[in-house]
Amino acid sequence: MARPKGSALVGKSAGKHGRVKKRKLDDALDKETGEDEFFLASDQEENGAEEDDEIQETAEQKRLRLAKAYIARMRQDESQGVDADEDHAALSERLQQQALEAMGRVQRKIASRVQLPDPRIAASAGASTSGRFTKCHRLPVTAMAVTSDDTTAFSVSKDGSIFRMDIETGTRSRIDAGGPKLSGKANTGSSGPEWVKKGPRQAAYRALLAAAVSDDGHYLAVGGGDWRVHVWDARSNEYVQGFTGHRDIVSGLAFRGGTHELCSASFDRSVKVWSLDDRTPMDTLLGHQAEVLAIDMLRQERAVTAGHDHTCRVWKIPEESQLIFRSHAPAVDCVRYITATQWVSGASDGSLAVWSQMKKRPVSIIKHAHAAPAPKADGGPAAIDSDAASWVQSVAACQGADLVASGAGDGLIRLWEVEEGKSGAQGLGQLGALPAQGFVNALHIAKSGRFVLAGMGQEPRLGRWARDGSARNGLLLHTLQLSDQ
Repeated sequence: MARPKGSALVGKSAGKHGRVKKRKLDDALDKETGEDEFFLASDQEENGAEEDDEIQETAEQKRLRLAKAYIARMRQDESQGVDADEDHAALSERLQQQALEAMGRVQRKIASRVQLPDPRIAASAGASTSGRFTKCHRLPVTAMAVTSDDTTAFSVSKDGSIFRMDIETGTRSRIDAGGPKLSGKANTGSSGPEWVKKGPRQAAYRALLAAAVSDDGHYLAVGGGDWRVHVWDARSNEYVQGFTGHRDIVSGLAFRGGTHELCSASFDRSVKVWSLDDRTPMDTLLGHQAEVLAIDMLRQERAVTAGHDHTCRVWKIPEESQLIFRSHAPAVDCVRYITATQWVSGASDGSLAVWSQMKKRPVSIIKHAHAAPAPKADGGPAAIDSDAASWVQSVAACQGADLVASGAGDGLIRLWEVEEGKSGAQGLGQLGALPAQGFVNALHIAKSGRFVLAGMGQEPRLGRWARDGSARNGLLLHTLQLSDQ
């Protein structure tokens, strides 16, 4: 077969001949003028200076610097007056404990220390057990994200608004959602975000249904009815980017612990993985046969999802594979990791289930966990006279601990203790309940176990199957008392 014209071999020979001729000409010029040495030296100095300016901290150097700073802060927190050996041993043990908790391999015993107030005693003492309520949104809260240090909460609503709240003081501020120009029109910022289309038929489009914040508090991600994942810089409240790719409502968001890797779940039955550092999609995971309703992640490259197809699924992201777990309920509405291999879910039949990666069926099921709405304080009938009041809308797990909370529309936030067996969690034991009028559409338990934060609404998170007109839309904070022993 004849070699094509202009092949690599012909080009290589011609190039070599040309370089030889050019080298001879340069040598002749150097001997005649002697000026090229000056220009070459100056060019080398400038190039060296530019290279010095471009030298940046490598990833390894950054990790080492952050680790040293973290250890220095921890040493300052340790008690004074101990010798070096004891200080080193205590610091080592503390670091190891925190690493195991972050990976979900150890559990602190907090549930047995929770002391719930007796409503009758509190009422006789003139104290309130209803918690601190912060009104934020005009329509029901649908999702909530709390920073890793439990100081700041972000909430989103069916009205498309985003609020930031200081958990300690209760002060709130609205995040300007007018950054993205999705409709091609100029956005003034005062009239609301561009994806919030005005009109009675645009309720689904304008709603935000998911929120997540990275562990370092850098990025805030929200999603909803416009099929996009919107990202803000949570420190400056500046809009970063809107990611397209989903073909239906974005229903769940979760950051992988310690990274800027984001997973999104959607009604289009897919799960997408995004890199916010590179501002690009990384992968699309397919397998659900109906809408994906919730998602959660820890530090491992695995995500657990729940959907309207009777299943929970664990996604092994690097391998692009999945584990399928069958549920008895037609729709699993919410899911949350307890440990790295176990999770708790809430379903539309009012049940709670504990799962393990070692079994395809639930380890334990609590049916009718939110069976009947609680009566009003004056003894009257429940505010919500509908089966939707018993649907478990949200669950939360205290990270690295044995405390779980669940919420529905029955007027109570129920607290549960994870009961341990030989192979891990074997079930849930009820501890008590906290009052919460309306639908509990989002839940969070502080890592310390000192408070429970709930996102409240007059309607369920994903629809309008029922309504409690006497409830309020906002964030409800309940403080928990923990005994010393």
